[in-house]
Amino acid sequence: MDPSRPLLGRGALLSSSVHAAAAVLLLLVLLLTLLRLPLSPITSSPRAAAADQRPPPPPPLEPGCDPTSPLDCADPRLFHLMMRSAIDAFPAVHFSRFGRPVPGDPPSASCDMAWRARSDSDSPSKATAKDYRRFAVARDPATCAYSVLSIGAYHSGPNARKPRPAARNATIAPPPPPALSRAQFAQGAYLAYVGAAGDRCKPMPHYLRSLLCALAEARYLNRTLVLDITLCLAASYDAAGTGGMPEEGKRLAFYVDVEHLHSQVPIIEERRFWADWDRWGAQGQLRARLVEDTRLAPTKFSKAKDTLIVRKFGDVEPGNYWYNVCEGEAKRVLRPVRQAIRWAPSLIQIVDSIVSRMQADFDSVHIGGNGEDLRRSIEEGLDGGRQVYVAGTGVDSALVEALKGKYSVHYLDEFEDLWGTDSKWYLEMKRLNGGVPVEFDGYMREVVDREVFLKGKKKVEVLR
Repeated sequence: MDPSRPLLGRGALLSSSVHAAAAVLLLLVLLLTLLRLPLSPITSSPRAAAADQRPPPPPPLEPGCDPTSPLDCADPRLFHLMMRSAIDAFPAVHFSRFGRPVPGDPPSASCDMAWRARSDSDSPSKATAKDYRRFAVARDPATCAYSVLSIGAYHSGPNARKPRPAARNATIAPPPPPALSRAQFAQGAYLAYVGAAGDRCKPMPHYLRSLLCALAEARYLNRTLVLDITLCLAASYDAAGTGGMPEEGKRLAFYVDVEHLHSQVPIIEERRFWADWDRWGAQGQLRARLVEDTRLAPTKFSKAKDTLIVRKFGDVEPGNYWYNVCEGEAKRVLRPVRQAIRWAPSLIQIVDSIVSRMQADFDSVHIGGNGEDLRRSIEEGLDGGRQVYVAGTGVDSALVEALKGKYSVHYLDEFEDLWGTDSKWYLEMKRLNGGVPVEFDGYMREVVDREVFLKGKKKVEVLR
């Protein structure tokens, strides 16, 4: 072989080997790639293909979802929906807090919810008011998703009203004090005023003057006063619809703090006393002294040992007024026990609530004259821009509206929710009265009105 000739055969063989090896390597890579892919059937039946094209089934109903069953008003989703609905429905109301919803009526389609809020008004008071309303709620029949259809009117959701402590046994009168034994009764010393009482059905200042006199004599004699704890309210304080007639059977506790009164001067309820006297004293077992002259000073019988001293009053006015006992010679020793009279806590709570709503920063005016006097007195005595409480009877609403341009004016009827049927005062009076509702009468209005007036920083009184 000629070594100078090129080796054509060897070069061709080498090129073919390289190409074969590359082809084998490529096949191996493809094979490995195919082995890593998931296998799928090459063919499928027409029935299987049709099944794959069916729409997905609807989602199942929530467990226990029955649109006719009672709503779960405690569901957080429904609670938040009701809160949002209330906020959207009343944009001018500033909500401070919401109460938990409770079933309404019917329970399958409504929930009651309470809240505290204040209105967006010009009044500087930040006090909140309570409301409770009924929400009509619907549920989607497929998914049971909630939606609020409507919100009821003011106080339309009574099931959400939280019972007040005073509402417990609201129809049960307070129990009578425990009965005295014969020995306890006989150890006591008593003073009773009997006869035709000229003080009956008189205006309250007259009644209280006579009551203070009786208390003063009982204290001087160191005796328990036998007292009728009911009174007759004069016709001048009649509530609307009573026809201007005196009202018998009013309890003294409606107006006066009887517990404080008893702590100052011992008292015993009249009916209870005479029932015990009939059992143990009427047969002469206990001694009694009768005093028929109202002008006889208590100094004349202060040493008496009798169990009972009775002052008897005649039929002729004004000689049969109780306060006559404290006139003349007795005036030196009988001083009215004025500290014994405090207004009933229920009335003072109304006063405090009114003052709180005005943030204890207000001036006050008491009307005793005509509208021009009122306007002039306010403008002369009080600074503009102040809160002004207008007290007195016959408040001129037109004048009050005219004054609102210069003052923030308030008056008693603005706070009538404090003695309404949902108020603490109403429930307490109903309890005291054996379950019978009590009217917020004219004298109660007078007491509250006057006490709020006296709380003003500046006080202007327009006299007649």
